[in-house]
Amino acid sequence: MAKNILIIEDDLDIYNLYKTQLELSGYSVMNVSAGDKAIDAVREHKPDLVLLDLVLPGKNGLEILQEIKEDSELRSQRVVMLTNFGNEDNISKAIELGAEDYIMKYNIVPEELAAKVSTLLGDASDSVVKLMS
Repeated sequence: MAKNILIIEDDLDIYNLYKTQLELSGYSVMNVSAGDKAIDAVREHKPDLVLLDLVLPGKNGLEILQEIKEDSELRSQRVVMLTNFGNEDNISKAIELGAEDYIMKYNIVPEELAAKVSTLLGDASDSVVKLMS
């Protein structure tokens, strides 16, 4: 069964770029484009990984991350920040709140993101085993 990735991103062009590559890599991908709908989507879909933008309408990514990590039901949710805003304060705050990684959109192409997701979810070795079988 494909692992689920929830991308919380308001730019649908960016979402579609990543979605296409992640689906080609075998993941099921969903999107939420408004920050104020993010927590409900995490609860509903129970994704294996959340890719979370920082700047969103309704609620920003750091607020969403904090809500996830303070919620007893959601606190184990894996979250990676995926944004264009990489100042030291944002990065430090995200890691402090529990983000597993902080990825700059302008530094990563979709193929690299898919490889990073695969590594984070422990799927990289599965791919090697499949190729060797």
